[in-house]
Amino acid sequence: MRALFNLPAPAKINWFLHVTGKRPDGYHTLQTVFQFIDWCDTLDLIQRDDGLIRRIGADELPQDDLCVRAARLLQQATQCESGVDIHLRKCIPQQAGLGGGSSDAATVLIGLNRLWRLDLPRAKLMQLALQLGADVPIFIYGRNAWAEGVGEQLQPIDLPTPSFAVVHPARGLSTRAVFSTLDLTTKKPEETIAGFAEWLGEFFAPDGRQKNRHQKSQSKNCLQDDQQSSLCPVWGRNDLQPGAEVLEPEVTQALQILRTALMGPLAAHSPTLRSELLFDARMTGSGSAVFALIGASDRSGLPSRHGPSDEVLGGLPDLLPEGWQGRLCEGLREHPLCDWIDA
Repeated sequence: MRALFNLPAPAKINWFLHVTGKRPDGYHTLQTVFQFIDWCDTLDLIQRDDGLIRRIGADELPQDDLCVRAARLLQQATQCESGVDIHLRKCIPQQAGLGGGSSDAATVLIGLNRLWRLDLPRAKLMQLALQLGADVPIFIYGRNAWAEGVGEQLQPIDLPTPSFAVVHPARGLSTRAVFSTLDLTTKKPEETIAGFAEWLGEFFAPDGRQKNRHQKSQSKNCLQDDQQSSLCPVWGRNDLQPGAEVLEPEVTQALQILRTALMGPLAAHSPTLRSELLFDARMTGSGSAVFALIGASDRSGLPSRHGPSDEVLGGLPDLLPEGWQGRLCEGLREHPLCDWIDA
């Protein structure tokens, strides 16, 4: 085997994101739930015998990006004499809170572990992944997960697989800048995976299908918003969203557009949409992308989720300003390459 082609690097959604503190090294501690979605970058890895690691292909990404750093880290950690040419095809927006760069780096680690015949276990790859960034380990872990610490303390969690309506404004956001807006003087209580699972059980059947659409949740962590009273309540919050909206007004605009589209024009385009909207729109990660969940019951009236951006979500692209993106993404149960790593 001399090459691996079309390796997927999926994006992720944060169902919620609670910031619980800040460590002496500057990293923030958090609680979140990660779910993979089928908005993917793809990579080709072509083995070299001279030990060089190169990015190939015509794009505007830096040659020494996170993919190259991941390959070099793995090469140095294993003293591997092989090199690689990396061809990355970007589809996931950058600075969106969708984890695209972290996912690309993880796919490089997973792919090279096989291409270079290293056979490192998942735990070792996760240790290397954390050196590249706090979001990289989840893509090595390979399962949807409840996360704590800086995002590296992971517990598997079974999630439904609804569709996610995702909107990305034209402008992205710096993760560092968004975190700098946090006010950590008021200590917020930490939550539990049991509390989230209890809420999940109120709205989803064991097979992942939506239930109790009009029920008001009894969970104390649900957001009850009178202005969005026709929507199901939301569990938790994204602590980074208020600061992101101050830094970039397009985040607020994106949330408004998505709410309006799903309750109005797109619902008219697809009668199933309005009945399947689960809860209010929310920002993912540090932004600037926002999302809403669409129920997993009957999607027969929905347009294809696999086409290019101007064909997904029906009329949503017509409602977006120039340079914005809108997609209907499917929630995944695990990373597409989860089985490529031994436990």
